[in-house]
Amino acid sequence: MPHLPLRLAVVLCASLLGFLVLSPPAAGSFHLMQIEQAIGGICGDVTAQAVQLRMRAAGQNLVDNRAIDALDANSQNAVAVVDFDADVANAALGARILVATPAFEAATGLTADFVASPIPASYLAAGQVLFVDGINIYWSLSWGGAAFLGDTTGLATNDADGDFGPPWDGVLPSTSDRALLFTGPANALSTSNSVDYALTVGSAVFTNNAGASAPVPGCVFGDGFESADTSLWSSAVP
Repeated sequence: MPHLPLRLAVVLCASLLGFLVLSPPAAGSFHLMQIEQAIGGICGDVTAQAVQLRMRAAGQNLVDNRAIDALDANSQNAVAVVDFDADVANAALGARILVATPAFEAATGLTADFVASPIPASYLAAGQVLFVDGINIYWSLSWGGAAFLGDTTGLATNDADGDFGPPWDGVLPSTSDRALLFTGPANALSTSNSVDYALTVGSAVFTNNAGASAPVPGCVFGDGFESADTSLWSSAVP
C-alpha cells in the first residue's frame, strides 16, 4: 500500500488539527430558540400564565432535559417554570413550544405542550425568565426597567454580543389580555429586550407545537361589560 510522504502527512495532520480547533461547534438541536411571548396572568389572575418558545431554525425540537427558569429582580431565587421531560414533534423553522399553567389552559381552551409552574407574583414587577440547559443561558427575557438589577448576559448563540439587556421597561403583563411579545421574525437574533419586545396589540394569541392557536380572553366586569385591563378598574367598583 502506498504511503504519504512524511512532509505531506505532517501538513495534512496540522491542517486537520487546525480545523478541529478553530471551527465553531455546530448548532445543536435545541440551541437556536427564542422566548417569543410571555404573560404573567390574565385579567389579574396570576395563576394563568404562559411562556411560548419559537425555533430560530429547523430541527430545534430536542428540548428534553432543558428548562425555563424564572428569577427575581436580582437574578436570584430561581424557580423552575418547566423542566422539559420530552422532545416535541414539530421541528420546523418558527415552530412554537407552549408552556402554560392549567389555569391558562382553562381560560383559553388551548392545550399546552408542557405544564408550567407559575412565575411567583413577586417577580412580575421586575424579574426574568431564561431558556437554559442547566449550565448555559440561551435566551434571557428580563422586565422591570430600572427596577431590574440582575444579570442580562448569556451565550452569543442567540445574541451577537451575549447581552440580552437592557430589560423591557414595563412589568410582565398580568392584568389584561395582552402579553409581552418578541417583535422580530422567527430567525432573528436578540439585540436587547428593551427594543425587541412590545405589548401585543389587543388580545395575545398563543400557539402550541401542533399549530393550534387561541386568543387570551378579554376581561369582563361583573355586570358583563368588557375591559381590556383590570389595572384601570376603579377601586370604587364592587
